Amino acid sequence: MAVPPHPIRIPPARPLYRFFATGLSASMWFFLMYRAKKDGMLNTLDQTNCILTGLIGAVLMGWKHPWDH
Repeated sequence: MAVPPHPIRIPPARPLYRFFATGLSASMWFFLMYRAKKDGMLNTLDQTNCILTGLIGAVLMGWKHPWDH
């Protein structure tokens, strides 16, 4: 038994839109990884609270505020 075609047709995205969507999503992930590295990794100059700053992503996980370091 054949299934009738769906009444809603979505046209494929234009290549330019796909290119920009890929570029924007890549830049978003690059920025997120940059902020995770900057906020959560061990800062060699700050030895006083190296236990908290040594946790990867402590700020992103909500364990530490960005303005505390």
